[in-house]
Amino acid sequence: MHCFRHYFFLATLVTGTALADASHIEAELSLRHDSNVSRAEASDDISSDNILAMDINVSRSFILSPNSGVLLRAETALAEFKHFDDISHVDLGVSALYRIQPIVGYTSPWFDAGISAQRLNFMGSDIRNGNVLALDAGIGQRFTDKLRAHGGITLERRYADDNDVFDWQRLKVSIAADFKYSPAITFYTNLSRTYGDQVFTATPTPAFLNAAKAVMNDSAFGARRAYRLNAVADMLELGSSFSLNPSNTLDVGLRYFQIDAEGSHSYDGTEVRMSWLYRFQ
Repeated sequence: MHCFRHYFFLATLVTGTALADASHIEAELSLRHDSNVSRAEASDDISSDNILAMDINVSRSFILSPNSGVLLRAETALAEFKHFDDISHVDLGVSALYRIQPIVGYTSPWFDAGISAQRLNFMGSDIRNGNVLALDAGIGQRFTDKLRAHGGITLERRYADDNDVFDWQRLKVSIAADFKYSPAITFYTNLSRTYGDQVFTATPTPAFLNAAKAVMNDSAFGARRAYRLNAVADMLELGSSFSLNPSNTLDVGLRYFQIDAEGSHSYDGTEVRMSWLYRFQ
């Protein structure tokens, strides 16, 4: 559930700059283009699409001590696909994150642990409906007043409502960093590797059937089937945020993913995103 910027949300709570508990309401509107929305290997099965997404979240941070804090968060998100409306979806999520800085100091490292739960509801693809539970832990540090980084590990479990294909578990290792180029401009990057189940969409073929842990028809992409395979997934994200004022931020990002699965199956893709974030004062 956590995007890049949420990893650093509590940073001010453990560096001596926060003086009180705080509440925030944020809305984000984004336009994305996904070059392989079908998560397919063969060129005949690959489909791209444009997605309009909106996210509204409410968060409340609590300072527990001079060197620790908790962030509670609730959000709802809508993703509307232009061509593949069946996989348009509405998500509801809640999360809690605890952070502590053992030695108080601007450049001292902090440690965090979190839990999140998410409900996924798809417009026309019931096989994708389900719940996701995630546990994560990490370490972060400010190196200068411009540079900070965070590394973490996440265990994610998805419980599909009525099938085995979208019922999976994964382990992700990630590292993120941002660089404040100016008071208004921040560049960021996020790199991750995920071990565990991934779902491929493909025209029915014995090659996929022999490697898959589970398989079922997937009408969202026509006469295709969804196959769950054990895989390694790599993701690289690059982006920049432009702060217009305390309430408005523009964000552009590029995400590349590469998935290699058992049976010598693989796919990749690129997602380009433009977002407008509004924080209510």
